[in-house]
Amino acid sequence: MLPAPELSAIVLCYRAGEDIRHVIEPLHEELSGSGVPFEMVLVANYHHGQQDPTPDIVREFAGRHDSVVTVTREKHGSGMGWDMRSGFEAASGSFLIAIDGDAQNPTEDVLRMYKAMKRTGTDVMKGLRTARFDNSYRRLISNSYNFLFRFIFRTYGLWDINGKPKGLTRAAYEQLELHSDDWFIDAEIVIAARRRGLRVGEMPVIFRRNDVRQSFVRFSAILEFLRNMARYRIRAR
Repeated sequence: MLPAPELSAIVLCYRAGEDIRHVIEPLHEELSGSGVPFEMVLVANYHHGQQDPTPDIVREFAGRHDSVVTVTREKHGSGMGWDMRSGFEAASGSFLIAIDGDAQNPTEDVLRMYKAMKRTGTDVMKGLRTARFDNSYRRLISNSYNFLFRFIFRTYGLWDINGKPKGLTRAAYEQLELHSDDWFIDAEIVIAARRRGLRVGEMPVIFRRNDVRQSFVRFSAILEFLRNMARYRIRAR
């Protein structure tokens, strides 16, 4: 019988297709050689009628590897937040670390964050993109969003709210009671952790260029961010 996992590495695989192998294969190898009891939770939820091979790919991978759990459910108008929450719900480790499946974060960041959280006793940790190689459009959106977020929610001492990986201890996750289905999930984690007095930390990361697929962050996502910030601000008052 395998030991209970201490680390749950959650990979958000939505519409990654065959390219997801460039993330999950090296990540599994790194975790297997780390000596840390682990599980990988591969979240490949899909939209009805969409030709997406990703669910089949991750299920096939899980069939060939130990300690791999898959979440492949039909999405009902739900976004990235729903996928992340699905991964957290399926995870059983003491440390839950979520990473995107587009290879823009190096896979070794998962173990780096786990070790940093253990060493510092941090409840919630997120990536801080100190070197970015994505396009100017993404950087402009990110910088504008972070400026507004810091101004509205007074999250001084933190930057790059959407930076990944996102790491939570199990105790922190159970306190946060996350609800966001969309891109605001990253912000909700930070807001909820600050309100509950949890210790939030940042880990410097490199953010690689993505030449495989276009960003899923559209203009509608910007409006979504603004609506969510307004709603959370009103709720806080």
